[in-house]
Amino acid sequence: MKRVVVVAASAVLWLASAPADAAKVGDKLYIKAKNTKVLKEPKATSSVVDVLQPGQEVTWGGSVRRQKRWHKVAFAGKNGIVYRTTLTTKRPSMEMTKSGQQVDAMAFASSGAATKALGAGAKTYGEKNNLASAVAQIEQLEQLAKRVTTKRIARYVAQKKLAPNVGAEQ
Repeated sequence: MKRVVVVAASAVLWLASAPADAAKVGDKLYIKAKNTKVLKEPKATSSVVDVLQPGQEVTWGGSVRRQKRWHKVAFAGKNGIVYRTTLTTKRPSMEMTKSGQQVDAMAFASSGAATKALGAGAKTYGEKNNLASAVAQIEQLEQLAKRVTTKRIARYVAQKKLAPNVGAEQ
């Protein structure tokens, strides 16, 4: 049973890394994470070359030798390094408005709308539908999130020996 779990976990990890691994050097890939920091060197504390948004196209330069979780990219005449999980072979799907029109992913990400957990409409809906407790919990989470900084995240990641927080200050 233990062997089956290990094999299954290995397969999941392999599939999770497949988008960049399936590409060939020179292929076009897309950024899938909001505020992806393109770094000068393959380390979380490196200086930032640029910040990219979901849907932005990059040319893949392969993984960094001996540090396979980091990948080389080129875009707009610049070169840098990104964390492997920020890349995908398919352009991320666009957000849609109520009327079915597509929203530009970069405009949406930079508007702050993508990070708003609870708008006025959702709050009113929750209060009218006996969900006041859920509304209060989300509001508490929003307040907590405002106090979390990249430095704090980087310290926690270092203490717990987790994968680095890309582009975070130590």
